[in-house]
Amino acid sequence: MQAFSPTPPATSILRSAWCWGLPALLLLVIAGLLLTPAPVALASVQRLTLLAPDLLWQWLTWLGDTHFALALFLGAALASDHRGALPALLWSIAPATLTLHGIKALVGAPRPAAVLPPDAVHIIGEALRLHSFPSGHTVTAFTLAACWILTAPPSRRWLSAAVSLPLAFAIGLSRVAVGAHWPLDVAAGALLGWLCAALSVAAAQQWGPQPGTAWRRWNMGAAGVLGLGLWWRPLPVAVEPLAHALGGLVIALALVSSSLPTWPHWLSSVLPPRSRKQEK
Repeated sequence: MQAFSPTPPATSILRSAWCWGLPALLLLVIAGLLLTPAPVALASVQRLTLLAPDLLWQWLTWLGDTHFALALFLGAALASDHRGALPALLWSIAPATLTLHGIKALVGAPRPAAVLPPDAVHIIGEALRLHSFPSGHTVTAFTLAACWILTAPPSRRWLSAAVSLPLAFAIGLSRVAVGAHWPLDVAAGALLGWLCAALSVAAAQQWGPQPGTAWRRWNMGAAGVLGLGLWWRPLPVAVEPLAHALGGLVIALALVSSSLPTWPHWLSSVLPPRSRKQEK
């Protein structure tokens, strides 16, 4: 029994409230931020984020790094056997990456550290100065979250959203907390990532490839490589424990999945009996 059943048809995904509800909310947020001076919005958000320790925001912001985010995504896909998310992920990489870097190059917006005095912005880690709009870490976080949520069957979508969306929002908020982005950059990045993923989910359902055993083997190999990379990659000292813990977890999941192809996935074990029967 798979923990996740096949993804709903592309037409139902594109017509669902799940697909367009969050973008509508983000457009309202963007409209509000456009009416607020950027330094005021930044200061307001940072007053709240200063209540949490810097290390928390540093770890969260690194989870939006492509390497960390993909390792986490593939590890979660192994743990839950969520194969439908993988084709959507592959479809989303090119449009999200090209659109992100195209907008960054076209807009060329300065980051907070480039225009504000040192006492006006709280910086955690390296002080970045160029290509602020939109936030790439936030694009990554919301692309992966949308791929995960929109490919989940309807009976699991609330559970998928309850896990994925708070993490994606926290990663986006962390980019303001570390002083790397303006709030508008984050809101625009969330909108861009979600829309790219929604179209990619529809494309994967329309043109394939379909999830299957081959995808699971690919997932195990890619997860293992990414996990090992987290152990070898040069990182700030404060981030190394996070990288080693995530890398070790992903490698362990890949090894267990390869040795026990039918191991009982933890996510399916917590489902109510009625839901399991419906999804056989």
